[in-house]
Formats: sequence, structure tokens, C-alpha cells
Amino acid sequence: MDDIPLDGKRVYVRVDFNVSVGGDGTIGADEDYRIETALETIQELRKRRSQIIILPRRGRPEENPEEADIKPVWRHLQDLLREDIRLLDHLYGPGVETVVQSMNPGEMVMLPNVRADIRELHNNEKFAKQLAEVADVYVSESFGEAHRERASLSTLPTLMPSCAGRRTQLEVEMLNRLRSNPKRPYVAIASGSKVTTKVDMLLQLLQEVDTLCLGGQIANVFLAAKGLWRDHHEAEEIEAAKQILAEAGPKLLLPIDVVTGEEDGSGMTEIPVDEIPEGIENLWDIGSKSTRAIIEVCETAQTVMWNGPVGRFEVEPYGLSTKTLAQALADSSSYCVVGGGDTVTALERYKLTSKFDHVSVGGGAMVAFLEGKKLPGLEPLMQIDGKD
Repeated sequence: MDDIPLDGKRVYVRVDFNVSVGGDGTIGADEDYRIETALETIQELRKRRSQIIILPRRGRPEENPEEADIKPVWRHLQDLLREDIRLLDHLYGPGVETVVQSMNPGEMVMLPNVRADIRELHNNEKFAKQLAEVADVYVSESFGEAHRERASLSTLPTLMPSCAGRRTQLEVEMLNRLRSNPKRPYVAIASGSKVTTKVDMLLQLLQEVDTLCLGGQIANVFLAAKGLWRDHHEAEEIEAAKQILAEAGPKLLLPIDVVTGEEDGSGMTEIPVDEIPEGIENLWDIGSKSTRAIIEVCETAQTVMWNGPVGRFEVEPYGLSTKTLAQALADSSSYCVVGGGDTVTALERYKLTSKFDHVSVGGGAMVAFLEGKKLPGLEPLMQIDGKD
């Protein structure tokens, strides 16, 4: 934002407001982190007397039409800013142009959910050109989507002067510290629902970290790959886990005990991984000994990266390990970076977000960045006068 003229300009602020909305139509205090992180950029543009056009994304409306509704986000953003924001009915066209041309310096409008137009998903160039007619400058606050190729993320910023917002810039700077000579010992904690989506990251981390700790569903796949638990994992997942086990050596720290029980949290039982009974269908959390083992490794670390809750924290009894680990890391003196949508929600729930050096708004984007991949939503922002 220091590299291009913004003062008095009509500025798109592309935001990733992919947040959950409660049954009462409001957004809870532990669900609005992605909205709050965009406020610094919006407030700065207001001071610079820009006309601010907020271009939001929320959910996957092509799968769940209810997620196309941007009104709960619009109401919540007004509450946070304590300012009125006009919500428009269309993404582009003469009506939008008329409203934008009549805006006063520092005034804001919000467009509908850009994801509601299917052309966004297909990175349609014509759609991007239609959007481009409204603004002078593009500012990205969508790091959480930066690994996606979308019309408003990877094509629109090539059609006008573009830059990273303050939070997006911070994301790159903080995550780069993990990729560029991190202080050692360097410990990573990885969790999540599917091994196949994180194979590249796990293999990359094994090359870079001193210890890689696994939890959650990812760890369960590894237990199945070792023959300690019979479950209905896909063959592709089991093979991926076996590949990583073969290459990991002593760097890999797997759970030594796990938590079972009913889906609602009743009947919770903690058992060693080599004593998992036949017929157990679900492992909901890592056990207390496993949690202690991860904490002990992290206590000697200079750098810690954590991606994904280590258990099903949404159900109270199965969130104990995630909460215990979060508190221990919050109290540690290591440089600690946390990411992933569910992880952020957990930290917000525990009131610990501010205790970490950096809490990334990206889940998949953070994974892709740490893998060293090029992110389509960042590439256009790294060009100034046609040069990288």
C-alpha cells in the first residue's frame, strides 16, 4: 500500500469474509477474526479519503445457497466500524457505477458475495473486466483464498494497479520467517481431516523441521497405516501415510494414546494406541500423554508452527487436548505461528489469539505457502511496473 497511489482513489478491497453465521443470523465474537483482520486496511483507506468498494466472498453458495447471503457480514462490519455501509444489489453495471461515482471521500459501499457468480470460480476474464470498470485500484485482503485461481483474485488485479493490504503483507512476512532460516529447534504440529491434502506440506516440513507432531484425523490415518486401528480410510490416504512413515524416521511424533467415546461426548475413554479395541469407529482426540509429549517437545523449541486442532474441539470433552496445547504454546517463549480456520476459531473461543506471534487467516493458503508453491492470489501483487 506504500507502492501505489491510493489517496482519493476508488479502491476495491477484496476481502475473504468466510465466517460462520449463527441460527439467529449474527456472527459470534469467536467467529469474526477474518473480518477483524481487514479493518486496519479499511481504516487506513478511509483516512486517505479513498472511496472504498468492499468486494466480499463468503462460503460456497454453489453448494449451500444460504452461504450466498452477505447481509450478516455487512451488519457485523458496520458494528465493528461504527459506520453505515451501503449494501448494493449488483456486482457491476450502470447502477453500481452511478453509486460509486457519487461517493464522498472516505465513504464505503459493499458489493454482493462475489462467489455467488459462478464465473468467479472459473476465473472468467470477461467477468473480471466487468468488475474492473468500477474502480481505479485493487487492494487484496484475501490471503485465506490466495491459493485459489479466481476471477477476482488472480485476474482482476492484473487489470488495474494492485497491491497487498496490510494484513496480507503481514501474512507473507510472518510466514516467510518459517521458510527462511527459522530459529532451531523448529517444531511443527499438523492436523486436519485429510492426509491427501497435506502430503506435500508434511513431506516439505520433514525436510525443514526438527520434529513433526501429528494429531486429529491425520494422526488417525497414520495409526491405521501402522495397523494399530482398523478404519474405513481410503486406500490413497493409507498409502500416503505409509510413504511419509517410510521417509520420516525419528522426526515424526505420533500419538501414544487416544480418546474414544460417543459422538455427543458421552462415554469418553482414554486408551493407549496399542490397545485400541476391535470395532472402535471413531478416535476423537489425542490423549493426555500424547498432549504432554507434544508440549515437552515444544518447550525446547525456538520456533513452532501449528496447523489444525488436534481433536474435535467443537464437542467439549474432545477439545481438552487442543485447549491444553493452545494454553501451553501461548505461555511459551518460542516464536509461534498458528493457522487454519478451525484453529483460529478454537483460539478465539479460548481467548488466546493475541498471545501468539502470528495467527494466520489462511488454512489451505498457509499450507500452500509453506510448501513453497506459487499462490495465484499473490502473484499479481508482486509485480510493480511489469517486474517481479
